[in-house]
Amino acid sequence: MRRIPQIAHPLLIGALGVGAMGAGIAMRAMRSQRRQGRSERFCELIVEALEASQLPRIEGCAVEVGEGFGKPSLVSFDVRVSSFVSAEEAVKILEVATRATWDNPEIAPIVIRGRVLRLETAGDESVLNGEGALSIEDELSIEGDRGEREHKTSEEQSRQLFAEMSSLGFADEIARPDELYARFGAPASDPMWRP
Repeated sequence: MRRIPQIAHPLLIGALGVGAMGAGIAMRAMRSQRRQGRSERFCELIVEALEASQLPRIEGCAVEVGEGFGKPSLVSFDVRVSSFVSAEEAVKILEVATRATWDNPEIAPIVIRGRVLRLETAGDESVLNGEGALSIEDELSIEGDRGEREHKTSEEQSRQLFAEMSSLGFADEIARPDELYARFGAPASDPMWRP
């Protein structure tokens, strides 16, 4: 029977401990600091792009950037607009926000799930008659980098899904990198990228 070698010498144990601490420090130094606050930066990017366009003013924007190991990051955003925005304007708002997200300066390629939500008052006829878009009850909204979701309901205000990625011609509610490339070309942060 062979004996399993054991490390018992105090100097060798100390050297291994110092090596492990050094490796931990090196890994922390190599980790990108730009990850922190990424959702806020994406939200600012979308708002700036929408303000630069000649589209109606938006009521708010929420973004969540989810990063997975070995696959493209999912950027999910909700743009809230007032009830005075038309369906055509909502699709244009979604397109501008999607293009701004795709052309972000930080990460490429990405997967995008975008929506335009219309805020309606309870007295609005389109809500009472169910016209215009699908009603979403008890909508979960995305809040900040932590990805915390708050349950928001109100008797006086309801949210309607006004436009989503399929409104832009994508296959479903999530646009994948090859579909985004076909529509917008290579992302600005990596002009050489191809699907």
